[in-house]
Amino acid sequence: MSKTKNFVETLRELREACSQLNEAIADLNVTLEKINAEENGPEVEMPKRDVQADKELIRQKLAEKAAAGKTKEVRELLHQFKAEKLSDVDPKDYEELYYSIEALDYDESN
Repeated sequence: MSKTKNFVETLRELREACSQLNEAIADLNVTLEKINAEENGPEVEMPKRDVQADKELIRQKLAEKAAAGKTKEVRELLHQFKAEKLSDVDPKDYEELYYSIEALDYDESN
């Protein structure tokens, strides 16, 4: 082939590669838009906790521990939450208190 034909063929291949690259970029943009739409979709609200039910569950757990002879530990636990009794504990601390009560058994077994 002559140099001119070779040059024209190279240009044609380059145009074709650019066209394929543009198509791939367009496909990638569509995919990224879908991913972004999924991530920024409607926020899922956590269901509201039933404070009274949580309080009753904690009261039951505290009573079980006290009946098992861990009255001192129960009092210390309440004091950690700056409370003398369960009704003094802030409801936002109920989850942490619950897990602390559960940990009493684990602490004793080690």
